[in-house]
Amino acid sequence: MSINYIDGIRLHRSFTAGLKRVVSRQEYLNKINVFPVPDGDTGTNMAYTLTTIEGAIQNKAYSDIRKMSMAIADSALDGARGNSGAILAQFLVGFADGVKDKTILFASDLAAAAIHAKNYSYDALVKPREGTILSVIREWSEALVNYSKEVNDIKLLLSKSLSIAQRSLNDTPKHLDVLAKAGVLDAGAQGFVDILEGIQEYIDSGLISDTDLKVIDDDEVDATLNEKFRYCTECIINGEEIPRRLIQEKLMDYGDSIVLAGTKSKVKVHIHSDEPGKVFKICNEFGSVKGEKTDDMIKQQSDAHKKHLSTAIIIDSGGDLPDQIQEDYNIHMIPVRLNFGDTHYVDKVSLSSNEFWNELEKNPVHPQTSQPSPGDFRRQYKFLSSHYESAVSIHIPSNSSGTFQSALTASKAIKKFPIKVVDSYSASIGLGLIALSAAEAVKAEKNIDEIFSTVDEAVKNTSVFLGLETLDNVVKGGRISKNVKKIANLFRLNPILSFSSKGMLKAVGATIGNKNKANKFRKFVEKKIPKNASVRIGIAHAKMGDYAKKWASDLKKVYGSDNVIVSEMGPALAVHSGPGGLVFSIQKISDQRS
Repeated sequence: MSINYIDGIRLHRSFTAGLKRVVSRQEYLNKINVFPVPDGDTGTNMAYTLTTIEGAIQNKAYSDIRKMSMAIADSALDGARGNSGAILAQFLVGFADGVKDKTILFASDLAAAAIHAKNYSYDALVKPREGTILSVIREWSEALVNYSKEVNDIKLLLSKSLSIAQRSLNDTPKHLDVLAKAGVLDAGAQGFVDILEGIQEYIDSGLISDTDLKVIDDDEVDATLNEKFRYCTECIINGEEIPRRLIQEKLMDYGDSIVLAGTKSKVKVHIHSDEPGKVFKICNEFGSVKGEKTDDMIKQQSDAHKKHLSTAIIIDSGGDLPDQIQEDYNIHMIPVRLNFGDTHYVDKVSLSSNEFWNELEKNPVHPQTSQPSPGDFRRQYKFLSSHYESAVSIHIPSNSSGTFQSALTASKAIKKFPIKVVDSYSASIGLGLIALSAAEAVKAEKNIDEIFSTVDEAVKNTSVFLGLETLDNVVKGGRISKNVKKIANLFRLNPILSFSSKGMLKAVGATIGNKNKANKFRKFVEKKIPKNASVRIGIAHAKMGDYAKKWASDLKKVYGSDNVIVSEMGPALAVHSGPGGLVFSIQKISDQRS
């Protein structure tokens, strides 16, 4: 049965079939991902992009194809992740623009809109490369134009053009040596063909398939690691008459793989860079910025292609550990976000500690923190599920932040990948020590039940204390009332804070006097160290580096150098502590610890 036209309903149904095909194939796409960086996340990023679209349009099955294509394009910009996701979003924006004011599309109209979308796709990149998703888009859209001159049946038109797209996909290694060397096809191009095949299957049979058609072992892919830039950096700019070409030019000094997708009022920015903060600062010049995201591509490449153990350990940036320990124990980190008014940052990524303290001192607006979204966790979990067998995700208290709930919500959406989401009832170096205990259990090759049990015990055996130089910031952040501050100042009290068994921040003691507050805090917390027990101690500081190092040096003489860890306090907690803050954590440990 022939199809003479496509309306919004048909576009909605067929596109849904295509996106479900990609979602079912994301693990395979991750494993063949070697270009532009072999970070093993193309499938995750494309699936995230497409499921965002699905969620946005599921109740918007407009019969008017112009409205339907615009809804798809707008949601694609919001959900676009990664290089291929950004290009796909720009393709959909171009398709919507190519529809113009039509309410249905005939064969020639469909071909014209596809060519328009192809031009948009190429225009999104500073340096378009053949042998990628772009090649398939170009050859497929050109085939639509050529066949539409003699074919009016859209079902037949798409079938004949699909053959050209499949041939173009098979030719991608001819254009990129990195693909030929690895023995794979381009992952982004494969994802686009998967969409087309899902659409064709639906048109031919009326069925929407979500069956993974192919599997591949990591060892089959010969990937050369690319460490030119560390962070896959993305954001959305909202404004008026946004000059995409000018933004591209300004960003060229800060990275590569630049993709700018969107319209004059909404632009999705994608770039590989070592300086995400500068990227976001440039983007802020052209409108309001939201949806800032950074992925550590070097860590992703290690996860995808280097040997590692079967369980992934994840924390949020409310936990503190030295960078070297996080690297040595392969601990993953999902950043909290913080903002000074309309200026947004990604914790520990786009804002250094020095920059944070400078901003805190000069900016009249007190910073606020915001938790990672369930989408942030879902994307990370889906990526890890392609390369690990299980995960432990450990977070700041649920009674103090929505981070734990975001993680729990996301974990329920990941099937066949065991994820233990843990409320640490702790923060800063306390959370870090709990994560370290979990990572040690993984390194000791304990089974999943033993790892989970180790985490539960570490939570019970870890306490954390916070001492402040001033209560100003913790009051501004809403963690303590102004009345408590007034009383404390009146009696020259310095509250010492900790988390209750339910994860609520509360005062557990106080020192007296305005002088030598750090020494008084030290004396208080050292009395909390249990006698005749093996312990590990953590110290985190906010602009108190020399003091913390001297304190740690003294403790190492008693408890051993391996059992005392010093870390800088990250902005997520320093927002509330202010300069001069100290965190002290005590963890009872087993003598059989590996």
